[in-house]
Amino acid sequence: QLHSSLGTQGVAQLHVRVADWHAQNDLLLEAIYHASAAADEERIERFIEQIYRELVSRGEQSWLRSWTNKVSREQVYCRPWLCIYEAYSHAWFGELDEAERLLEQAEKQIRSEPSIQEVQSMQGHLYYIKSRVIAMRGDLPRAIELCLEARQYIPDNNLALQFDSQITLGYEYYLLGDFDHAGQTLNEMIRSGMAAGAVLNTVAAACLMARLYAVQGRLRQSYEMYRLAEQTIPQKGGEHRGARALVEVGLADVYYEWNDLGAALAHLEQGLDLMPWWGKADDFALTYLTLGRIRLAQANLSGALEAVEIANQAIQTNGVFCEATRAVELARVKLWLARGDLAAANRWAASQKERLRSDGQFGFDNELAHIALARVYLAQARPTKASALLAQLEAQARSAGRMGRALEITLLQALALKGSGDSKGAHLALITCLKQAEPEGYVRIFLDEGRPVQTLLVEWLVHSDGGSLRDFAGHLLSQFETTPQVSVALQAKASPIGDAAASTGQVLIEPLSQRELEVLHILATGRTNQEIARQLVVSPGTIKAHTASIYRKLDVANRTEAVARARKLGILP
Repeated sequence: QLHSSLGTQGVAQLHVRVADWHAQNDLLLEAIYHASAAADEERIERFIEQIYRELVSRGEQSWLRSWTNKVSREQVYCRPWLCIYEAYSHAWFGELDEAERLLEQAEKQIRSEPSIQEVQSMQGHLYYIKSRVIAMRGDLPRAIELCLEARQYIPDNNLALQFDSQITLGYEYYLLGDFDHAGQTLNEMIRSGMAAGAVLNTVAAACLMARLYAVQGRLRQSYEMYRLAEQTIPQKGGEHRGARALVEVGLADVYYEWNDLGAALAHLEQGLDLMPWWGKADDFALTYLTLGRIRLAQANLSGALEAVEIANQAIQTNGVFCEATRAVELARVKLWLARGDLAAANRWAASQKERLRSDGQFGFDNELAHIALARVYLAQARPTKASALLAQLEAQARSAGRMGRALEITLLQALALKGSGDSKGAHLALITCLKQAEPEGYVRIFLDEGRPVQTLLVEWLVHSDGGSLRDFAGHLLSQFETTPQVSVALQAKASPIGDAAASTGQVLIEPLSQRELEVLHILATGRTNQEIARQLVVSPGTIKAHTASIYRKLDVANRTEAVARARKLGILP
């Protein structure tokens, strides 16, 4: 009816008026729709530019897809800005081929652009998007060159892209293993972002910095950086959901390492709910890897396999950076070994011979794959071969400051040396791990290795002198999912002369709980109930209840008797 009464031109004018009204009321998606219906290319481009910057600054890249169907391919291909904006959307979601096609179209159109200033701005966008695509293709040095070049062309007033490119540059340095430049770039971004009130950019940079700290073995600094990111996000309102997702998943990783599985799962579930607003396949995959680790720690092997398979599908169907690819690779190998599928692990190792040939060059990009290969060697009962590989990996990781990676490598080296019959070397490697892990609160890295590390800890405790490391080792033993009777048996077996108390056959009728074992180990150091409560972040009343239960189960009247009885039973070293 409108066409019959107003005609084609009249209907188009009506759409323009409606589009302007929606734009004035910040309803830009609706404005784009009506501008498209009117075939008003100038308005389409203007509205898309406005919503592009707005959505990118809020981290809601998933909404960028909402306007792609509003504009025909012909309109997109003939307008360089539209090509650039849509290319950014495709690059973000890992659709690299389509992103490159759009960038080619943009470059063709730029040549006819009369404004030099406009051309430079477009080139800044182009180089930045190309940098992301090339980084995901695996050429990190070239990606860094392009990102640096892009930053020379990006207008000063385009803070969103200035900040985006700085974060990407920091991440590319990180992936290359250049932690000095990565840390400098990301910390500068955090300061600039906080000063400008750029919530998403500040949070993204802080979360990357937290991941860098974790690789360096600075777990407590990683936690503090995630908390800084969390405090940056306004508590009121439903915006910045993508930023919240990054923080929640990051905190889950730290709590996992501290063996607080309840807190880890709570944060991870919140992160999973929010992750669709972030939309980046890399972080989606890394989130499901963390879920897989938690499920495996809960003895839910099938659930862990399911989570890791979801992560694997994400990296197979989308272009991602190498961090996610390597992390998924390691997780799959660990799960194959956990379920006893050595054949699958062997097939993977055989397929990696060319890529992982031992030529003495162990870059950061292949470090996780080499760790996975060492695990396969251990499973194949080839400890000498594993030890040789791990020695090279450890030297490289420590020289580069990747102490978090070095901790895992050295712990595997302890197991390899033990398997080779070198108990002294194994104990020295274990001591190195304990010294590094204690200040940062690492627990899960020991527990995840299961009985071999548990046995090694008991053996070392039998032969070691006193000291804080003994307390920490005892604390670790209390966290293993085994009964005190198992620890007694292990200790008796480890002692070359047979510990008399451990060999008496005395066992508890009612075993101590994991928390009671933890309280008992701390209690043995002489700390008061108030001090234990502060250390475990619980109330003194809770500790009092735990000690009462400990006394009852050990059939003693006070802490002195409890410690003596526990040592006699082999519960305490």
